[in-house]
Amino acid sequence: MRMLVAGAIVVSSLGGGPAAAEADPACAGGMLNAVTDAGAKGDGQSDDTASVQNAITTAYASGRCVYLPRGVYRITGGLDWSRPASIVGDPGAPAILRSPANAALADTVYANRWDRTPVLDNVVFDGLRVDVNGPYKSGPVIRRSVFVNRLGEGETPAGGDQQTTTPAQVAVALTNVRGAQVLDSVFLSDRRVDGGAPLFTYRTQDLTVSGNILGADLSSLSWLSAWAGRGSWSQDPAARLTEVRARTGLPAALGHLQRGISLKLDVNATVSGNVVNRDPRSQAKSDHAVYAWGFSGLRVTGNWTRGWPQDARGGLKVRNGTGATIAGNLLNGTAVLLYTYDVTNAPKVFQDVVVCGNVYDIRGHTPAADHSGIMYWRNFPGTGAELAIAVFGNRFLDPRAGAAGRPDISQVAGDAAAFTASGNTYADGRAVPVSGMREAAPTAAQRARCAGATVPALSIPGYQG
Repeated sequence: MRMLVAGAIVVSSLGGGPAAAEADPACAGGMLNAVTDAGAKGDGQSDDTASVQNAITTAYASGRCVYLPRGVYRITGGLDWSRPASIVGDPGAPAILRSPANAALADTVYANRWDRTPVLDNVVFDGLRVDVNGPYKSGPVIRRSVFVNRLGEGETPAGGDQQTTTPAQVAVALTNVRGAQVLDSVFLSDRRVDGGAPLFTYRTQDLTVSGNILGADLSSLSWLSAWAGRGSWSQDPAARLTEVRARTGLPAALGHLQRGISLKLDVNATVSGNVVNRDPRSQAKSDHAVYAWGFSGLRVTGNWTRGWPQDARGGLKVRNGTGATIAGNLLNGTAVLLYTYDVTNAPKVFQDVVVCGNVYDIRGHTPAADHSGIMYWRNFPGTGAELAIAVFGNRFLDPRAGAAGRPDISQVAGDAAAFTASGNTYADGRAVPVSGMREAAPTAAQRARCAGATVPALSIPGYQG
Protein backbone atom coordinates (compact mmCIF):
# COMPACT_ATOMS: atom_id res chain seq x y z
CA MET A 1 0.00 0.00 0.00
CA ARG A 2 1.32 3.41 -0.95
CA MET A 3 0.19 6.57 0.83
CA LEU A 4 0.81 10.06 -0.49
CA VAL A 5 -0.11 13.42 0.89
CA ALA A 6 -2.52 15.17 -1.44
CA GLY A 7 -1.14 18.05 -3.46
CA ALA A 8 2.37 19.05 -4.39
CA ILE A 9 4.57 21.85 -3.18
CA VAL A 10 5.21 24.23 -6.05
CA VAL A 11 7.93 26.80 -5.41
CA SER A 12 10.29 28.97 -7.36
CA SER A 13 14.05 28.68 -7.06
CA LEU A 14 14.55 32.37 -7.83
CA GLY A 15 16.30 34.53 -5.27
CA GLY A 16 13.20 36.44 -4.18
CA GLY A 17 11.70 33.32 -2.65
CA PRO A 18 8.65 31.27 -3.63
CA ALA A 19 5.04 32.22 -3.69
CA ALA A 20 2.67 30.49 -1.30
CA ALA A 21 2.29 26.82 -2.14
CA GLU A 22 -1.45 26.83 -1.84
CA ALA A 23 -1.81 23.40 -3.44
CA ASP A 24 -0.34 21.82 -0.31
CA PRO A 25 -2.23 22.17 2.97
CA ALA A 26 1.03 22.23 4.93
CA CYS A 27 2.10 25.44 3.18
CA ALA A 28 -1.25 27.10 2.58
CA GLY A 29 -0.16 30.00 4.79
CA GLY A 30 2.80 30.85 2.57
CA MET A 31 6.57 30.58 2.72
CA LEU A 32 9.24 32.16 4.91
CA ASN A 33 12.55 32.35 3.03
CA ALA A 34 15.41 31.33 5.32
CA VAL A 35 17.80 33.64 3.42
CA THR A 36 15.85 36.79 2.67
CA ASP A 37 13.52 36.66 5.70
CA ALA A 38 15.70 35.06 8.39
CA GLY A 39 19.26 36.01 7.48
CA ALA A 40 20.76 32.62 6.62
CA LYS A 41 23.71 32.71 4.21
CA GLY A 42 23.69 29.22 2.70
CA ASP A 43 27.33 29.64 1.68
CA GLY A 44 28.65 26.53 3.45
CA GLN A 45 30.99 28.60 5.64
CA SER A 46 28.80 30.82 7.80
CA ASP A 47 27.12 29.37 10.87
CA ASP A 48 23.44 29.34 9.88
CA THR A 49 22.17 27.56 12.99
CA ALA A 50 20.53 30.58 14.61
CA SER A 51 19.04 31.83 11.34
CA VAL A 52 17.49 28.49 10.42
CA GLN A 53 16.16 28.09 13.97
CA ASN A 54 14.66 31.57 13.77
CA ALA A 55 13.06 30.67 10.46
CA ILE A 56 11.48 27.55 11.99
CA THR A 57 10.16 29.40 15.03
CA THR A 58 8.84 32.38 13.05
CA ALA A 59 7.27 30.26 10.31
CA TYR A 60 5.49 28.15 12.91
CA ALA A 61 4.08 31.21 14.69
CA SER A 62 2.83 32.70 11.42
CA GLY A 63 1.45 29.48 9.94
CA ARG A 64 4.00 29.37 7.14
CA CYS A 65 6.59 26.90 5.82
CA VAL A 66 10.33 27.45 5.88
CA TYR A 67 11.76 27.69 2.38
CA LEU A 68 15.44 26.87 1.84
CA PRO A 69 16.87 28.22 -1.43
CA ARG A 70 19.73 26.39 -3.11
CA GLY A 71 22.81 26.40 -0.90
CA VAL A 72 24.71 24.73 1.92
CA TYR A 73 23.52 25.76 5.39
CA ARG A 74 26.09 25.01 8.08
CA ILE A 75 24.38 23.81 11.26
CA THR A 76 26.64 23.58 14.31
CA GLY A 77 24.07 22.62 16.94
CA GLY A 78 20.67 21.02 17.34
CA LEU A 79 17.54 22.53 15.80
CA ASP A 80 14.43 22.60 18.00
CA TRP A 81 11.42 21.23 16.13
CA SER A 82 8.99 21.34 19.05
CA ARG A 83 7.19 24.01 17.02
CA PRO A 84 7.00 21.89 13.89
CA ALA A 85 7.04 24.20 10.90
CA SER A 86 7.29 22.42 7.57
CA ILE A 87 10.62 22.80 5.77
CA VAL A 88 10.83 22.67 1.97
CA GLY A 89 13.89 22.98 -0.22
CA ASP A 90 14.53 24.46 -3.64
CA PRO A 91 12.76 22.24 -6.17
CA GLY A 92 15.41 22.73 -8.84
CA ALA A 93 18.68 22.37 -6.93
CA PRO A 94 19.91 20.97 -3.60
CA ALA A 95 19.24 22.86 -0.38
CA ILE A 96 21.69 21.19 2.01
CA LEU A 97 21.52 21.31 5.80
CA ARG A 98 25.09 20.34 6.73
CA SER A 99 25.81 19.31 10.32
CA PRO A 100 29.50 18.45 10.84
CA ALA A 101 28.71 17.14 14.34
CA ASN A 102 25.67 15.02 13.40
CA ALA A 103 23.24 17.23 15.31
CA ALA A 104 19.49 16.72 15.02
CA LEU A 105 16.33 18.47 13.98
CA ALA A 106 14.41 17.19 16.96
CA ASP A 107 11.39 17.16 19.19
CA THR A 108 12.03 14.47 21.76
CA VAL A 109 9.83 15.92 24.50
CA TYR A 110 7.46 12.99 24.96
CA ALA A 111 4.48 15.02 26.19
CA ASN A 112 4.77 17.85 23.68
CA ARG A 113 1.64 18.10 21.51
CA TRP A 114 1.80 19.03 17.86
CA ASP A 115 -1.07 21.05 16.47
CA ARG A 116 -0.19 20.43 12.82
CA THR A 117 1.30 17.79 10.53
CA PRO A 118 4.66 19.03 9.23
CA VAL A 119 6.36 18.15 5.96
CA LEU A 120 10.08 17.84 5.21
CA ASP A 121 10.27 18.04 1.43
CA ASN A 122 13.10 18.42 -1.08
CA VAL A 123 15.75 18.89 1.63
CA VAL A 124 19.25 17.36 1.80
CA PHE A 125 20.20 16.40 5.36
CA ASP A 126 23.99 16.01 5.35
CA GLY A 127 24.81 14.77 8.84
CA LEU A 128 21.72 16.43 10.29
CA ARG A 129 19.46 13.78 11.78
CA VAL A 130 15.68 13.85 12.33
CA ASP A 131 14.57 12.68 15.78
CA VAL A 132 10.92 12.78 16.90
CA ASN A 133 9.42 11.15 20.01
CA GLY A 134 5.92 11.32 21.44
CA PRO A 135 2.41 9.93 21.02
CA TYR A 136 0.91 13.40 20.62
CA LYS A 137 2.75 13.95 17.35
CA SER A 138 0.84 12.79 14.29
CA GLY A 139 1.24 12.74 10.55
CA PRO A 140 4.78 13.99 9.81
CA VAL A 141 5.79 13.45 6.20
CA ILE A 142 9.35 13.12 4.92
CA ARG A 143 9.47 12.99 1.15
CA ARG A 144 11.77 13.57 -1.82
CA SER A 145 14.67 14.24 0.53
CA VAL A 146 18.26 13.01 0.78
CA PHE A 147 19.97 11.88 3.98
CA VAL A 148 23.76 11.53 4.23
CA ASN A 149 25.12 9.62 7.20
CA ARG A 150 28.84 9.89 7.95
CA LEU A 151 31.15 10.22 10.93
CA GLY A 152 30.91 13.58 12.63
CA GLU A 153 33.87 15.74 13.51
CA GLY A 154 35.78 14.04 16.31
CA GLU A 155 33.36 11.10 16.41
CA THR A 156 34.60 7.58 17.06
CA PRO A 157 32.73 4.77 15.27
CA ALA A 158 30.31 2.87 17.48
CA GLY A 159 31.84 -0.16 19.14
CA GLY A 160 30.08 -3.26 20.36
CA ASP A 161 28.72 -6.19 18.41
CA GLN A 162 26.76 -6.15 15.17
CA GLN A 163 23.53 -5.31 17.02
CA THR A 164 24.84 -2.19 18.78
CA THR A 165 23.53 1.04 17.27
CA THR A 166 24.06 4.62 18.42
CA PRO A 167 21.90 7.69 17.64
CA ALA A 168 24.63 9.07 15.37
CA GLN A 169 24.18 6.09 13.03
CA VAL A 170 20.45 6.77 12.55
CA ALA A 171 19.26 9.27 9.94
CA VAL A 172 15.57 9.29 10.93
CA ALA A 173 14.32 8.15 14.36
CA LEU A 174 10.56 8.00 14.96
CA THR A 175 9.43 6.94 18.43
CA ASN A 176 5.78 6.67 19.57
CA VAL A 177 4.72 8.80 16.58
CA ARG A 178 1.40 8.23 14.80
CA GLY A 179 0.79 8.19 11.06
CA ALA A 180 4.31 9.08 9.93
CA GLN A 181 5.25 8.72 6.26
CA VAL A 182 8.74 8.41 4.77
CA LEU A 183 8.41 8.53 1.00
CA ASP A 184 10.57 8.61 -2.13
CA SER A 185 13.72 9.64 -0.28
CA VAL A 186 17.36 8.57 -0.60
CA PHE A 187 19.53 7.45 2.32
CA LEU A 188 23.31 7.33 1.85
CA SER A 189 25.94 6.09 4.30
CA ASP A 190 29.70 6.60 4.40
CA ARG A 191 30.13 5.09 7.89
CA ARG A 192 32.69 2.48 6.93
CA VAL A 193 33.22 0.86 10.33
CA ASP A 194 29.93 0.85 12.22
CA GLY A 195 27.61 1.39 9.24
CA GLY A 196 24.58 3.61 8.88
CA ALA A 197 21.15 2.64 10.15
CA PRO A 198 18.97 4.96 8.07
CA LEU A 199 15.55 4.46 9.66
CA PHE A 200 14.75 3.46 13.24
CA THR A 201 11.19 3.29 14.58
CA TYR A 202 9.83 2.32 17.98
CA ARG A 203 6.21 1.93 19.05
CA THR A 204 4.84 3.91 16.13
CA GLN A 205 1.33 3.46 14.79
CA ASP A 206 0.24 3.45 11.14
CA LEU A 207 3.74 4.06 9.78
CA THR A 208 4.40 4.05 6.02
CA VAL A 209 7.91 3.66 4.59
CA SER A 210 7.54 3.56 0.83
CA GLY A 211 9.55 4.12 -2.33
CA ASN A 212 12.86 4.95 -0.67
CA ILE A 213 16.44 4.09 -1.68
CA LEU A 214 18.81 2.99 1.07
CA GLY A 215 22.38 2.82 -0.20
CA ALA A 216 23.57 3.89 -3.65
CA ASP A 217 26.60 4.27 -5.89
CA LEU A 218 26.59 7.88 -7.06
CA SER A 219 28.86 7.04 -10.00
CA SER A 220 26.17 4.83 -11.54
CA LEU A 221 22.73 6.41 -11.47
CA SER A 222 21.21 5.72 -14.90
CA TRP A 223 19.00 3.02 -13.36
CA LEU A 224 17.06 5.74 -11.54
CA SER A 225 15.07 6.27 -14.74
CA ALA A 226 13.18 3.09 -13.74
CA TRP A 227 12.80 4.02 -10.06
CA ALA A 228 9.14 4.54 -9.16
CA GLY A 229 10.01 7.40 -6.80
CA ARG A 230 11.48 9.42 -9.66
CA GLY A 231 8.05 10.53 -10.80
CA SER A 232 7.43 12.53 -7.63
CA TRP A 233 10.71 14.46 -7.71
CA SER A 234 10.75 18.05 -8.95
CA GLN A 235 14.36 17.66 -10.17
CA ASP A 236 15.82 14.65 -11.94
CA PRO A 237 17.13 12.54 -9.03
CA ALA A 238 20.36 11.59 -10.81
CA ALA A 239 21.12 15.26 -11.43
CA ARG A 240 20.34 16.18 -7.84
CA LEU A 241 22.47 13.39 -6.37
CA THR A 242 25.35 14.27 -8.68
CA GLU A 243 25.22 17.88 -7.50
CA VAL A 244 24.96 16.78 -3.86
CA ARG A 245 28.13 14.74 -4.31
CA ALA A 246 29.95 17.67 -5.91
CA ARG A 247 28.92 20.09 -3.15
CA THR A 248 29.66 17.78 -0.22
CA GLY A 249 32.83 16.01 -1.36
CA LEU A 250 31.29 12.59 -0.82
CA PRO A 251 32.74 9.44 -2.39
CA ALA A 252 30.67 7.51 -4.89
CA ALA A 253 29.98 4.29 -2.99
CA LEU A 254 27.58 5.09 -0.16
CA GLY A 255 26.18 1.72 0.85
CA HIS A 256 27.95 1.20 4.18
CA LEU A 257 24.86 0.02 6.05
CA GLN A 258 24.57 -1.75 9.39
CA ARG A 259 20.79 -1.94 9.14
CA GLY A 260 18.39 -0.81 6.50
CA ILE A 261 15.01 -0.36 8.21
CA SER A 262 14.65 -1.17 11.91
CA LEU A 263 11.13 -1.57 13.32
CA LYS A 264 10.47 -2.26 16.99
CA LEU A 265 7.03 -2.84 18.54
CA ASP A 266 5.27 -0.89 15.79
CA VAL A 267 1.57 -1.32 15.06
CA ASN A 268 0.31 -1.40 11.46
CA ALA A 269 3.61 -0.57 9.77
CA THR A 270 3.87 -0.76 5.98
CA VAL A 271 7.29 -1.12 4.32
CA SER A 272 6.81 -1.19 0.56
CA GLY A 273 8.66 -0.55 -2.67
CA ASN A 274 12.00 0.33 -1.09
CA VAL A 275 15.48 -0.43 -2.44
CA VAL A 276 17.79 -1.63 0.36
CA ASN A 277 21.15 -1.88 -1.37
CA ARG A 278 24.17 -2.54 0.84
CA ASP A 279 27.65 -2.43 -0.67
CA PRO A 280 28.81 -6.07 -0.32
CA ARG A 281 32.42 -4.85 -0.18
CA SER A 282 31.72 -2.85 2.97
CA GLN A 283 33.60 -3.78 6.14
CA ALA A 284 30.90 -2.18 8.30
CA LYS A 285 29.10 -4.44 10.74
CA SER A 286 25.78 -5.78 9.50
CA ASP A 287 22.45 -6.58 11.17
CA HIS A 288 19.73 -7.16 8.54
CA ALA A 289 18.23 -5.35 5.57
CA VAL A 290 14.88 -5.07 7.34
CA TYR A 291 14.54 -6.01 11.01
CA ALA A 292 11.07 -6.04 12.56
CA TRP A 293 10.46 -7.35 16.07
CA GLY A 294 7.44 -7.20 18.29
CA PHE A 295 5.30 -6.63 15.20
CA SER A 296 1.54 -6.21 14.95
CA GLY A 297 -0.12 -5.74 11.58
CA LEU A 298 3.13 -5.57 9.59
CA ARG A 299 3.32 -5.44 5.77
CA VAL A 300 6.66 -5.82 3.98
CA THR A 301 5.91 -5.86 0.26
CA GLY A 302 7.56 -5.16 -3.07
CA ASN A 303 11.01 -4.29 -1.71
CA TRP A 304 14.32 -4.87 -3.54
CA THR A 305 17.30 -5.99 -1.44
CA ARG A 306 20.92 -6.85 -2.19
CA GLY A 307 24.37 -6.94 -0.60
CA TRP A 308 23.52 -8.43 2.80
CA PRO A 309 25.46 -11.39 4.23
CA GLN A 310 24.21 -14.95 3.74
CA ASP A 311 24.29 -15.64 7.46
CA ALA A 312 22.68 -14.55 10.72
CA ARG A 313 23.72 -10.92 10.09
CA GLY A 314 21.80 -10.60 6.85
CA GLY A 315 18.32 -11.23 5.59
CA LEU A 316 14.89 -9.80 5.98
CA LYS A 317 14.26 -10.65 9.63
CA VAL A 318 10.85 -10.73 11.32
CA ARG A 319 10.43 -11.98 14.87
CA ASN A 320 8.04 -12.10 17.82
CA GLY A 321 4.60 -10.82 16.93
CA THR A 322 1.18 -11.27 15.38
CA GLY A 323 0.02 -10.38 11.89
CA ALA A 324 2.68 -10.03 9.19
CA THR A 325 2.59 -10.19 5.40
CA ILE A 326 5.91 -10.60 3.57
CA ALA A 327 5.06 -10.59 -0.11
CA GLY A 328 6.43 -9.72 -3.53
CA ASN A 329 9.96 -8.87 -2.40
CA LEU A 330 13.07 -9.39 -4.52
CA LEU A 331 15.64 -10.95 -2.20
CA ASN A 332 18.95 -10.89 -4.04
CA GLY A 333 21.06 -13.28 -1.98
CA THR A 334 19.12 -12.18 1.10
CA ALA A 335 17.18 -14.75 3.12
CA VAL A 336 13.87 -14.48 4.97
CA LEU A 337 14.60 -15.12 8.66
CA LEU A 338 11.62 -15.79 10.93
CA TYR A 339 12.33 -16.10 14.65
CA THR A 340 10.74 -16.16 18.07
CA TYR A 341 13.00 -15.38 21.00
CA ASP A 342 12.52 -15.96 24.69
CA VAL A 343 12.44 -12.28 25.70
CA THR A 344 10.50 -10.03 28.05
CA ASN A 345 10.32 -6.96 25.79
CA ALA A 346 8.23 -8.55 23.01
CA PRO A 347 5.41 -11.10 22.81
CA LYS A 348 6.66 -14.70 22.80
CA VAL A 349 4.47 -15.65 19.85
CA PHE A 350 4.73 -15.89 16.08
CA GLN A 351 1.24 -15.97 14.62
CA ASP A 352 -0.82 -15.07 11.56
CA VAL A 353 2.15 -14.69 9.21
CA VAL A 354 2.11 -15.05 5.43
CA VAL A 355 5.29 -15.32 3.32
CA CYS A 356 4.25 -15.40 -0.32
CA GLY A 357 5.18 -14.41 -3.85
CA ASN A 358 8.76 -13.48 -3.05
CA VAL A 359 11.68 -14.11 -5.39
CA TYR A 360 14.88 -15.36 -3.77
CA ASP A 361 17.74 -14.93 -6.25
CA ILE A 362 20.83 -16.96 -5.37
CA ARG A 363 22.46 -16.67 -8.81
CA GLY A 364 26.00 -15.48 -8.39
CA HIS A 365 25.95 -16.04 -4.62
CA THR A 366 27.39 -18.79 -2.47
CA PRO A 367 24.76 -19.73 0.10
CA ALA A 368 25.62 -20.29 3.71
CA ALA A 369 25.10 -23.66 5.36
CA ASP A 370 22.22 -22.07 7.25
CA HIS A 371 20.40 -18.74 7.38
CA SER A 372 19.44 -18.97 3.72
CA GLY A 373 16.20 -19.46 1.84
CA ILE A 374 13.17 -19.09 4.12
CA MET A 375 13.62 -20.35 7.67
CA TYR A 376 11.97 -20.25 11.09
CA TRP A 377 13.59 -20.92 14.47
CA ARG A 378 12.88 -20.30 18.14
CA ASN A 379 15.15 -20.62 21.13
CA PHE A 380 12.83 -21.96 23.83
CA PRO A 381 10.84 -25.18 24.31
CA GLY A 382 7.11 -25.66 24.65
CA THR A 383 4.00 -25.27 22.53
CA GLY A 384 1.52 -22.58 21.63
CA ALA A 385 3.95 -19.97 20.31
CA GLU A 386 3.16 -20.48 16.62
CA LEU A 387 -0.18 -20.29 14.81
CA ALA A 388 -1.37 -19.89 11.20
CA ILE A 389 1.88 -19.40 9.29
CA ALA A 390 1.72 -19.94 5.52
CA VAL A 391 4.66 -20.03 3.11
CA PHE A 392 3.51 -20.28 -0.49
CA GLY A 393 4.13 -19.20 -4.07
CA ASN A 394 7.75 -18.20 -3.52
CA ARG A 395 10.27 -18.68 -6.32
CA PHE A 396 13.95 -19.57 -5.92
CA LEU A 397 16.34 -18.63 -8.74
CA ASP A 398 19.17 -21.07 -8.17
CA PRO A 399 21.38 -22.49 -10.93
CA ARG A 400 22.38 -25.41 -8.68
CA ALA A 401 18.93 -26.24 -7.41
CA GLY A 402 18.72 -29.61 -5.73
CA ALA A 403 22.42 -29.89 -4.95
CA ALA A 404 23.43 -30.67 -1.40
CA GLY A 405 23.41 -27.67 0.89
CA ARG A 406 21.38 -25.46 -1.44
CA PRO A 407 18.80 -23.06 0.10
CA ASP A 408 15.44 -24.46 1.04
CA ILE A 409 12.46 -23.76 3.30
CA SER A 410 12.68 -24.97 6.88
CA GLN A 411 11.50 -24.53 10.43
CA VAL A 412 13.25 -25.75 13.56
CA ALA A 413 12.01 -26.05 17.14
CA GLY A 414 8.52 -24.74 16.40
CA ASP A 415 5.16 -26.49 16.13
CA ALA A 416 5.09 -28.07 12.67
CA ALA A 417 1.29 -28.16 12.72
CA ALA A 418 1.22 -24.34 12.76
CA PHE A 419 3.08 -24.06 9.44
CA THR A 420 1.86 -24.78 5.93
CA ALA A 421 3.85 -24.66 2.71
CA SER A 422 2.84 -25.07 -0.93
CA GLY A 423 3.70 -23.99 -4.45
CA ASN A 424 7.26 -22.89 -3.70
CA THR A 425 9.33 -23.62 -6.80
CA TYR A 426 12.66 -23.26 -8.52
CA ALA A 427 12.83 -21.52 -11.88
CA ASP A 428 12.45 -24.87 -13.67
CA GLY A 429 9.22 -25.63 -11.82
CA ARG A 430 10.60 -28.19 -9.39
CA ALA A 431 9.44 -27.90 -5.81
CA VAL A 432 11.71 -26.31 -3.24
CA PRO A 433 12.46 -28.80 -0.43
CA VAL A 434 10.51 -28.09 2.75
CA SER A 435 11.16 -29.40 6.25
CA GLY A 436 9.25 -28.91 9.48
CA MET A 437 6.04 -27.69 7.79
CA ARG A 438 2.83 -29.34 6.61
CA GLU A 439 2.12 -29.51 2.90
CA ALA A 440 -1.17 -27.65 2.53
CA ALA A 441 -2.65 -24.91 0.38
CA PRO A 442 -3.17 -21.46 1.90
CA THR A 443 -6.62 -20.33 2.91
CA ALA A 444 -8.53 -17.85 0.77
CA ALA A 445 -7.80 -15.13 3.32
CA GLN A 446 -4.09 -15.89 3.21
CA ARG A 447 -4.07 -15.80 -0.60
CA ALA A 448 -5.88 -12.46 -0.54
CA ARG A 449 -3.05 -10.92 1.47
CA CYS A 450 -0.70 -11.64 -1.45
CA ALA A 451 -2.96 -10.10 -4.05
CA GLY A 452 -1.37 -7.12 -5.77
CA ALA A 453 2.11 -7.67 -4.32
CA THR A 454 4.46 -7.34 -7.29
CA VAL A 455 8.14 -8.19 -7.34
CA PRO A 456 10.06 -5.05 -8.42
CA ALA A 457 11.62 -5.19 -11.89
CA LEU A 458 14.79 -3.17 -11.34
CA SER A 459 18.22 -3.72 -12.85
CA ILE A 460 20.64 -1.97 -10.51
CA PRO A 461 24.37 -2.16 -11.29
CA GLY A 462 26.69 -3.43 -8.59
CA TYR A 463 28.84 -1.04 -6.60
CA GLN A 464 31.88 0.14 -8.55
CA GLY A 465 32.85 3.53 -7.10
